[in-house]
Amino acid sequence: MDILQIEHLTKTYGSGDTAVTALSDVSLTVAAGEFVAIIGSSGSGKSTLLHLIGGVDRPTSGTVRLNGEDVFRRSDEELAVFRRREVGLVYQFYNLVPVLDVVENMCLPVLMDGRPVNEARLTDMLRVLGLEGREHHLPNQLSGGQQQRVAIGRALMNAPAVVLADEPTGNLDSRNSAEIMGLLRRSNRELGQTLIVITHDEDVALSADRVVALEDGRVASDTRTR
Repeated sequence: MDILQIEHLTKTYGSGDTAVTALSDVSLTVAAGEFVAIIGSSGSGKSTLLHLIGGVDRPTSGTVRLNGEDVFRRSDEELAVFRRREVGLVYQFYNLVPVLDVVENMCLPVLMDGRPVNEARLTDMLRVLGLEGREHHLPNQLSGGQQQRVAIGRALMNAPAVVLADEPTGNLDSRNSAEIMGLLRRSNRELGQTLIVITHDEDVALSADRVVALEDGRVASDTRTR
């Protein structure tokens, strides 16, 4: 069953002689529970595609449907709720709030909705992420790998339909990179969460179910690895 349907997606920045087309007529589908790696050179449109899937930016034309619903029929206010509840966004730079501790950063999307925190899920996430004993540490008291674990916990706290990760290990050493990807793959396998990862790491790409290569804003290849 397809959880994500992308049809004729185009994104152009600027207009006239200064117009730059970041994505051009991109179409693809992603099945529920699938792990998709997106690869391509700098400027190929990878991050733009991820931002459009996550409702961070609006397309010039085309549609993105998640669970059959057109993402961009929502108002800006509805898109903000969509980003908190239906997608989990993980970036290379952790984007943690420096004055909030580990638990507060992880629970931020839930708290912003004025909803109660699922304490059992929080406890389990802290255990899985190896953050037990650091619940009240601020970001500047954590290593880079620990900060990225907090960012992943924040992305997963709402049990989103799709996890979108933009070079999630690009700022980490090889040991931490392997651990972070292991955590993301575990959420994919054990929780059945759909995972879409932008990566330049060949090992990460080959561990995915599919590898989608972008070139000049278009899909150059779409290869199933298993």
